[in-house]
Amino acid sequence: MRLSSLFILLLVPFAGYSAEPRPMTVDDLWNIKRLGAPSISPDGAWVAVEVTSYDVPKDEGTSQIWLLSTDGKIQKKLTDAGERNSGPRWSPDGKRIAFTSKRTGDELTQIYTVAPDGQSLKKASDLPTAPSGLKWSADSKTVYCIGWTWPDAADDAAHKAKEKEQREAKLKGVVIDDAVYRYWDKWLTDGKRPTVYAVDTATGKHKNLLAGTGKFLPPEEPAANDYDVSPDGLELCFVAESAKDPGTDFNSDLYTLVLDDPNAQPKNITPDNKAGDTNPIYSPDGKSIAYLSQSIKYFYADKQRLMVIDGDGKKPRELTAGLDRSAINPKWLPDGDRIAFEAEDAGVTNVYFATVKEGRPMTSPSGFSERASDFAKTVRRAAFLRSSFDLPPTIFTHAPGEQETQISFFNDDIVKSWKLGKIEQTKIKGAGDADVPMWIVYPPEFDPKKKWPLIQMIHGGPHNGIMSDFSFRWNPQLWAARGYVVGIVNFHGSSGFGQKYADAITGDYATKPMTDILKATDWFETQPWIDKDRTAAAGGSYGGYMVAYLNGHTDRFKAYVCHAGVYSYHGQMASDIVKGRERSLGAFPWKDLEKVDKQSAQRFSGNFKTPTIVLHGEKDYRVPLTHGLEYYNTLRQKGVPTRLVYFPDENHWVLKPQNSQLWHKEVFGWLEKYIGRGPTK
Repeated sequence: MRLSSLFILLLVPFAGYSAEPRPMTVDDLWNIKRLGAPSISPDGAWVAVEVTSYDVPKDEGTSQIWLLSTDGKIQKKLTDAGERNSGPRWSPDGKRIAFTSKRTGDELTQIYTVAPDGQSLKKASDLPTAPSGLKWSADSKTVYCIGWTWPDAADDAAHKAKEKEQREAKLKGVVIDDAVYRYWDKWLTDGKRPTVYAVDTATGKHKNLLAGTGKFLPPEEPAANDYDVSPDGLELCFVAESAKDPGTDFNSDLYTLVLDDPNAQPKNITPDNKAGDTNPIYSPDGKSIAYLSQSIKYFYADKQRLMVIDGDGKKPRELTAGLDRSAINPKWLPDGDRIAFEAEDAGVTNVYFATVKEGRPMTSPSGFSERASDFAKTVRRAAFLRSSFDLPPTIFTHAPGEQETQISFFNDDIVKSWKLGKIEQTKIKGAGDADVPMWIVYPPEFDPKKKWPLIQMIHGGPHNGIMSDFSFRWNPQLWAARGYVVGIVNFHGSSGFGQKYADAITGDYATKPMTDILKATDWFETQPWIDKDRTAAAGGSYGGYMVAYLNGHTDRFKAYVCHAGVYSYHGQMASDIVKGRERSLGAFPWKDLEKVDKQSAQRFSGNFKTPTIVLHGEKDYRVPLTHGLEYYNTLRQKGVPTRLVYFPDENHWVLKPQNSQLWHKEVFGWLEKYIGRGPTK
């Protein structure tokens, strides 16, 4: 393959880190190159990947597209312009790579394509809205994407006219009739909704495929897995709400639309299931659609079943009936006989394979978490992201009969520079004397003859179990590097341990998780290497709720860290998504005030004694800012030592480099003040 001058070959190892191993630091989180999902070439020879680097002084990140040979020998930079070059996807014929970018002269991000040798860079779209979620047509002539527009905007001119009208309007008040009017950190009140566009890469002409249908993709989190186009290009399958009043009801269904008939209307192909149906993908021959389906309404942690529905109208078939795990990210293999998917399993995310005829999901666990698999078209080879508590996401490839091959090396030197602590996975007896899984992360210099402070790190969700993934926000190795033993309890309700375990806290969000955490703390305090007078608990979202709830029930911890925590489940009526909490809590407040009240930390504020740092973002619509303000004000008025760290430009997470550094500085400073760091002297 001819290399143009555009390419930058990665041949010399980065030499910026000392050979002497040292503990992980906050700066490391922002020096690590962050890798997107890999896209493998049809012939299995190359992988395209988005690589993001951060400049902390500038408080910004840039991303470029790299090509990696699947033998691990060559890494070359494909783009070197624009701040964000994202979501690369290989064309089925292997001749072009599509990605999104905003270049000089672009008012908005657009679709670009480039040849694998770096030549023939071309702007392929002139959309009135920024595209995302790219997919190629089977004939490599069309790129499909997601864009936001008004359902009644017939064309680009109408779209631009509406944008101009809203931009220039003096009146900023909004009248709201919808039950869902904002999501995560985005207001949905401007009337725009996500749709699917088809872009002819030769001419740049585009078409809104859902125009005039009255349907659009889920506005909450539209993504590439919300739609697919049949291999012959004649049919679109997409996810849309069938509920009459989304927000008071939810029922995402799969719809198909014939694309060569201007009078065609969307057809609901999953009308019998009243819970969510998502992730449609056509089989290689176009005769079947695989998708994910849930059976319990309003329960986001319900098992996602892998289903297949055939074009002949037969009833959907489940391929994961014998697997008590939730399927994620399904992909047809090129042979059309098998489907790959991911599933969380006892603390690790594994790749599974199910046969279309019989199901029988099978996996070969590697001990690492593996995600975002992509499969070559003409050979049997896959590329995927592998990670663990110790390993930032790294691209590997695999083919039958071969060992997995690491092909990305962006972070090898920084990883080699770390002195990390030992990790163990164990079980303790929790609520109801049931076995409860728990991770233990030890300090790098751990000596069992000394006594160490303990941090109980409490995960969010509450159904988001902690898998062995590398985290850029709550990284247990970073906390352990400060001289703490870190306990991470996958308490009742956590995902990855079966449906019964995930649903065990429905109707009572507080009791079993709190019991599990306290019993885990009991276990730690029996260990001769734990200083039981120096324990703390920290958590975000549901984890923040739990530390506030613990504050009203025990004074055994010496300090708490509460990030974006729910202070009152009455106050959560201001959240972006409300309906599911009726099932989660057992009732809405007006139906059973006492039941909901008992699960609110606010009810037990009279018992608050423990010093707490409260951290919250202004743009957090999942757990609105008022929760943090109420908790902080309550602690302050009671005379309990507290501090509020407020981020006017962050949402439920803290994602900007300098904000992250401040977050860690304040959190670690708070813990050091109240429980010190390192072993008892």
